[in-house]
Amino acid sequence: MQQLRRLRLWGNQFVSGSSDLPILRALTNCSSLEILELGFYHLTGVLPTLVGHLSNSLSILALNSNEIGGSIPNEIGNLTNLRDLALSVNRFNGTIPSALGKLPNLERLYLKSNNLQGRIPKSFGQSKRLGYLTPSKNMLSGQIPDSLGELPQLRELFLYRNQLSGKMPASLGKCKTLERVAFSHNKLITDIPPEVVGLQNIKFFFNVSNNFLQGSILEMSKMVMVLAIDLSQNNLSGVIPSALASCKCLEYLTLSSNAFEGPIPASLADLQNLQYMDLSRNNLSGMILVTFKKMKMLRHLNLSSNKLTGEVPKEGAFATLDVSEVMGNLGLCGGWINLPPCSHSNHKQPSVSKKVIILVIVGIAILIMSLLLVVFSYILCRHSSTPALNVRPPKISYEELVDATGGFSDENLLGIGSFGSVYKGILNNGTNIVVKVLKLQDQHAHQSSSRECNALKRVRHRNVIKIISACSNLDFKALILPFISNGSLERWLYHPDGGRCRLNLSDRIRIAMEIAEGMKYLHHYCFVQVIHCDLKPNNVLLGDDMTSYIADFGLSNIIFGNSMDSLISTDALKGFVGYIAPEYGIGGKLTTKGDVYSYGILILELLTRRRPTDDMFTKGINLQKWIEMHSPNRISDVVDNCLLNAHESGTSMVIECLTQFIHIGLFCTRESPQERPDMTEIVDRLNTIRGAFLGTPKTPQLPIDISPFLDNTRGINMAGSGNDEGSSTSTS
Repeated sequence: MQQLRRLRLWGNQFVSGSSDLPILRALTNCSSLEILELGFYHLTGVLPTLVGHLSNSLSILALNSNEIGGSIPNEIGNLTNLRDLALSVNRFNGTIPSALGKLPNLERLYLKSNNLQGRIPKSFGQSKRLGYLTPSKNMLSGQIPDSLGELPQLRELFLYRNQLSGKMPASLGKCKTLERVAFSHNKLITDIPPEVVGLQNIKFFFNVSNNFLQGSILEMSKMVMVLAIDLSQNNLSGVIPSALASCKCLEYLTLSSNAFEGPIPASLADLQNLQYMDLSRNNLSGMILVTFKKMKMLRHLNLSSNKLTGEVPKEGAFATLDVSEVMGNLGLCGGWINLPPCSHSNHKQPSVSKKVIILVIVGIAILIMSLLLVVFSYILCRHSSTPALNVRPPKISYEELVDATGGFSDENLLGIGSFGSVYKGILNNGTNIVVKVLKLQDQHAHQSSSRECNALKRVRHRNVIKIISACSNLDFKALILPFISNGSLERWLYHPDGGRCRLNLSDRIRIAMEIAEGMKYLHHYCFVQVIHCDLKPNNVLLGDDMTSYIADFGLSNIIFGNSMDSLISTDALKGFVGYIAPEYGIGGKLTTKGDVYSYGILILELLTRRRPTDDMFTKGINLQKWIEMHSPNRISDVVDNCLLNAHESGTSMVIECLTQFIHIGLFCTRESPQERPDMTEIVDRLNTIRGAFLGTPKTPQLPIDISPFLDNTRGINMAGSGNDEGSSTSTS
């Protein structure tokens, strides 16, 4: 077929058949071929040298997410019109051939997640059109070549998780178009060059964490558009520059595990978009800034393990602060567990000897208080009729609950489950609550209550329901949770008036995003790692403003470090039929990838309004296979009709958005847990899709370890950076 121009076979179940990829040999006759996509294709063997005999018109070659090994042949340099080359997530070894750096039209090169070794070729400096270079997650060593500074169109440079050493080249300061920098988890040393921190077009993230960088950080005031800065896990010292406040768009900042000293700059309180700040494990001194409590967007603040003094505020971001996030500062005080009360009567500076004595006394007092707290909590748990939580909950007695629920009347009964009954109520202070009264005769109810308490008392996230308190005595046991007015997502999807579109596409995108954000927090950023084990529409609640809340942690498991409450799923099959990950059915270990599977099913259900247990799914056909049978050309046959009817204009854009969302759902529900993405990757991709649909591209809110969703979905377009301005790729 000499007139064949585009061939896309990504995401099929074909196998290569032999070790030299015979499909490439056949395609050498296609002299007009411009686009070849064979990603997610189960190709094995090695990439033959005849790849250099493909059409010289070839501009896109995607072999990502296969199992191709061996070295990358130099002959690939014969494809002089190649614009996009995706070889990520394979088993390539050896060195990166210098011929790749000499391709005159190359704009995007994706080499992530292989076994490549050796140095980054200096020849890349000759690829003047190169905009995206991502050889991350390999075993590359040596220095970052100075020649990369000769790339006038470089926008994305991902070198993270390699073994690169030496200095960060100052020549990168000449890359005026650079927007994303990720050098984390390498062995870089010495100072961060002022030319690099002076880059003005860094719009998304600057991540150089987990290296051996030294010295002080210079004024970063020119990065006025950056959203995330991660300098953690280095040897940086000096004071935190006050000019960081010039980064007005900053949403995420972590300087943890360094040697910064001096006071926290008061100017940081001017970062009104900041949502996450981690200054822990440094040598910071002085008072905690009271002005932090005025930062309306701040959701996470960690100041632990420093030398801070004074009173810990309780308002604003401090209202939801976990005590662990201020511990390790012996000079702090306030009405917190494990913190001494503040004394305002004596403001004289004690002498050095008095300070030592005070510190010793405080340390002994904290130890004694901790022991007393443990004993007292144990006694309360066994004998008290008031709550026995250790996170400063309000004490709510049995009598108050009786009064709040009208004596647990039937008219306040919301439902009856396998573990007990659920009532709504109103406390004397006007707080609307839900009371989960547990069946005392059911041992599983006790276990469920314990799991839910252990999970919820540790979480602090806007998309995860918070526990108010608990009430327990010999004859009664209940959990008290906030009342979420709009009920469950299940109710909104399958309400009796289903003929009316109760949730439009924007609503469903937002709900999917918020659930993913909550799950990302539980899996990756919570004080302990929480595996939900029962994610489904009935356990997602919608508030007054339609904010999504993940609820019902009765089956959850908690990981402390490398240990876990219950690792093997055969203890009890976790979850509800249709949402349970397949590995749990054969005794596989409980992992976060089980939640990812449930989330994928939820996404597909959200878009199709078809339960995974629908009667139509028989004879080996399930929700995923039914959708795959119609994908990608007949997506409109499976999605909820009201989503299309509401968008008569711009239907092609809506179909494209739905198609990409469905691809994420299918990717999450892969049979093998190892092939599923994690929630961080999912949130990154959802943000890109949401930005494309709503016309407001947005980056991840908390990119703690910057590992973008590269090469994990379809073709080149998904391997790139979404809908970046100026992109010349149009394969979606």
